[in-house]
Amino acid sequence: MINLRTTAFAISVSAAAAMFSASAQADIVSSTSTSWQTSATSWNVDVANNNVSSFTAHVGSELINVSAVGIVDTGSGNATVTPGTRDTLFTSITFDPTNNVFTSFSFQGQLAILGDIKVVVDDNFGNVFTFTNVPKNSLFGPFGAAAVAGTGQYINKVTVFTELPENFNSIKDIDFGFYTVAGAVPEPSTWAMMLLGFFGVGFLAYRRKNQGHARLA
Repeated sequence: MINLRTTAFAISVSAAAAMFSASAQADIVSSTSTSWQTSATSWNVDVANNNVSSFTAHVGSELINVSAVGIVDTGSGNATVTPGTRDTLFTSITFDPTNNVFTSFSFQGQLAILGDIKVVVDDNFGNVFTFTNVPKNSLFGPFGAAAVAGTGQYINKVTVFTELPENFNSIKDIDFGFYTVAGAVPEPSTWAMMLLGFFGVGFLAYRRKNQGHARLA
């Protein structure tokens, strides 16, 4: 019975340590880097658009499907997205690459009034990155996200949005690329949980060894 309890304790502590360590890691993190954006990572809108809520663009040969909440206008090429001529507010835009090949995303733009911007990146963990206190009517960014190196994770879809009464005057300088960031060092609490798990396994082995010697005696 003691062996069973000790075994259960060691396994539960080790499992908790592994789960805590995994939860402390994020495969995609927020990024304001300006080092990786080039002409090769810039989006190109296929054709100019007027009063639309969806359109397509490319980064290199990769297709990006784009949808907006609110009616928008765009130019062609490395275009800026602006509110359309219809009387609607531009509050959200979603970028949906056809293929999951990109590890980084960034954008710039302008808010109509002081407010919060949220960037939602679809990945294995459903991470949400929030940027706040963007100055009214001034250029913000670049804001975005990047995968942690070595995780094999990609950016599947990105939504940039704000909430009424805030709205966008523009979204521009969209980049998708292959930039990654170094992984974070585990926090002390994570190391403590992992060490506790290893101690539990070691304690179990020690008890088994001593009990075996006692039976032989």
